[in-house]
Amino acid sequence: MWSDKSLIQGRFVMNTPEISFIEWQRRFSTETDCINHIKELRWPDGFRCPRCGHNEASLISTRHLFECLQCHKQTSAISNTLFHGTHIPLVKWFAAIYFISSDKGSISALRLKKLIEVNWRTARLVLGKITFCNGTQEQLVSAIGFN
Repeated sequence: MWSDKSLIQGRFVMNTPEISFIEWQRRFSTETDCINHIKELRWPDGFRCPRCGHNEASLISTRHLFECLQCHKQTSAISNTLFHGTHIPLVKWFAAIYFISSDKGSISALRLKKLIEVNWRTARLVLGKITFCNGTQEQLVSAIGFN
């Protein structure tokens, strides 16, 4: 599971048993699946406001935001994470994490581009962010739970 500290630092850590890409796609096939997984990892005991610590919020579903009922701070599940401010669909991020963590050698941006169907610059950005946030490939593999 993620700790709030690792989320703030932008680390994407998942304690997932070794699974096939087909199973990975089943689990994370939609944006909603991905965002729900992030919410579960970020707030395992329910929403907690990052500003005041209050545990009640209203959901602004059109913008995928939570608004604290006490201080009215609006926050999303992906704020202060690896995915903060991204326009890349989370499904592609999750697929990239799978491919980067399951590749025996290091994966190139060109190969990742083909696998997640983005342009080379986007693949290079995703690859750079994931490897920067998680250190070496071995650390990413062990953090996600693939062996």
